[in-house]
Order: sequence, then C-alpha cells, then structure tokens
Amino acid sequence: MMTLSNNEISVLKQKLVAMKKSIEEKQENSLLDESMRESTGDITTGIGNHLAEGNAERVEREQEQTFEQIDEKLLGEIEEALHRIEEGSYGVCVDTGEEIPYERLEALPYAKRTAQAQEKYDQGY
Repeated sequence: MMTLSNNEISVLKQKLVAMKKSIEEKQENSLLDESMRESTGDITTGIGNHLAEGNAERVEREQEQTFEQIDEKLLGEIEEALHRIEEGSYGVCVDTGEEIPYERLEALPYAKRTAQAQEKYDQGY
C-alpha cells in the first residue's frame, strides 16, 4: 500500500491553504466592491431600476452569484481536506478506502474519492 509521504502531504497542504486563502480574498474583495458601490451610489434603489437593468449586467450578476456558490462549495471541500490531513485520513477514498493516487491529489488536492469512485458518485450510485 503506497501511502503519501510527509513531504507530499505538506506540499498538498500548502496548495490547499493557498487555494483557501485565494477564495477568501476573492470573497472579501467582492464584499468590498459591493460596499464601495453602495457608498458611491452606483447601486440605485427602487424596483423600476432593477427592471431597467441591462441584460448584460443581470447576466454578469447571476454569473457572480454562481461563482460565489462554486467558491463556497470549494471552500467546504478544501476545509474538509485540511481536516482529513489533521485526522490522518487524507488521501484515502471516503467511499472505497483505497489510496487516492498522488497525481490526482496534485491536480485536485481536495479530492476525497478516487477518480473511479467519484465517477460512480457523480452518476448517483
């Protein structure tokens, strides 16, 4: 059974921490942007204005919300992975108990399943 070396785990942990930080900074910046817009009066109040809001702006805002949801989900996955590192269960598939190959973890450090198990999970097995 090929377990991750401490060095590999520390490399992956650094990746996870960096990803977490970058999402958190992005979230802080988008909150800052919003409060800046509100204080400069860019965001106009009143229903009428929302109806008149350009399609492009609305689409952009919806995309931002989608990205925020994706970020929230990703943040959760990252925190789970960091927790598994603490617990010593990192790098093991939550469904099969098999080792997750280092190459996969390198690409997706928050992966909690082997590629095969993830595929089954996504298909709803």
